[in-house]
Amino acid sequence: MKKCLRLIALLLCLMMLLPACGSKDAEEGASPAGRHRAESSAETTAPESSDPVPETPGPTEEPQPYTEPPVVFTAPAVKVVMERQDNSSVEKVLISGLTEAGEPVWQKEYATEYRTELTLIEEVGLWNDRYYFNCSGALICLRLSDGEELWKNEDFHGASISSLIDERNGNVYLCGYYGPDFFACDCEGKTLSFYGNAVEGCWWPSDMAWYGPDELVIWYYSTDPIQPFYVDLSDFTIRWAFAAEDMDADSQYWANIFVSDFAEQFIRDYPRDNGSIMELSSFARLFCKLNRHDAIVYDQGYETVTLETVNELCMRFFGRALDPEEGAQYENEWGMKWKYENGKFWFPAADGEAYNRFAVVSEYLRLNNGDVTLSFDVYELPLDEYWQSGMDGALYRLTAAEAEAMAKTGRIILVGSGTALTTPIEQNGHDGYHLHNLHIDLT
Repeated sequence: MKKCLRLIALLLCLMMLLPACGSKDAEEGASPAGRHRAESSAETTAPESSDPVPETPGPTEEPQPYTEPPVVFTAPAVKVVMERQDNSSVEKVLISGLTEAGEPVWQKEYATEYRTELTLIEEVGLWNDRYYFNCSGALICLRLSDGEELWKNEDFHGASISSLIDERNGNVYLCGYYGPDFFACDCEGKTLSFYGNAVEGCWWPSDMAWYGPDELVIWYYSTDPIQPFYVDLSDFTIRWAFAAEDMDADSQYWANIFVSDFAEQFIRDYPRDNGSIMELSSFARLFCKLNRHDAIVYDQGYETVTLETVNELCMRFFGRALDPEEGAQYENEWGMKWKYENGKFWFPAADGEAYNRFAVVSEYLRLNNGDVTLSFDVYELPLDEYWQSGMDGALYRLTAAEAEAMAKTGRIILVGSGTALTTPIEQNGHDGYHLHNLHIDLT
């Protein structure tokens, strides 16, 4: 019984002590600032009010928008070394990814089934975290950090390569000495372009180089002199050229004659009006005045040219025929007006014009679709000589070098240069062309 009384007394003491301890702990845990605010509040007498005093909210931070940190590519500190192994019957290489200290991070071994006079395994190079190389005609891409093979493109089939990597996008451009002449692949292994033989009759492509920001040049070593061809990387079209001095005399003559037919008419751009009937009939009329006088018939103060003659010339120079409406009226940019009636074009008679210009082709550029761009210089014969004796036919046989030399003597005057995009044709047993567009810049 005594024990129970003592236990009850002990419990009562503990219950009396607990509130005191909690109050003391709260007071001891309060911050100095908290205690100071409590003391100040106790000293100040608040005005009597029946309404509760609202609490002043504390300062809050403005929420900041979340932005992901920019992803910055850091190339692994790995360099690649390709070592050729000794073997007379096959090619074998060891490709190693090494730290800057030269310690191996990874190694890969590749071998061919046989050896040829060409080199079958060759390095292309590095781009970001990728390492490209050619192995028996397959372009292979390894990850630089660990040597894992990311992809293998077997469309190339070339050996003894020339190559370039486009640093802008990781595209790989290749040619093989025995072909293909051009191959393009993107950084994911997709084939973009393939030319087994880009230029007919030429082979042994090599020495690939940048020709401009979006153009490559590759050289054929089967020709003398060595022949370049060019790849437009925007659409992978091919063009190639040779200097006009490599043309034979007849080819030079007919190319000069063709572009001179436009230069002597003082045409600076074709088409000016989408190759309209107005534009082509005007060209045909002037051509007849300069080269075929009997095709113009004077009638009631007009120079008339038959539709048959106009279409013969339009087919010769442009590869097309005209179909004018009866009674149609035409006017050019100089205010000259003419009409089409009764199967003829009726032009107002005019005389006294001087057509003392001619052109000399300086470069013959063949495109992969078969078209040809003719680059040329435009010259004038001094007017006093032109009025006295007309155009000397020998001027149309000049080479670019001969015309340049003659201009230095003052016999002819260089007045501009231009280009003409054409389709070459055979015409009455000699070289001919159909014009697609022409532009002349005057000095």
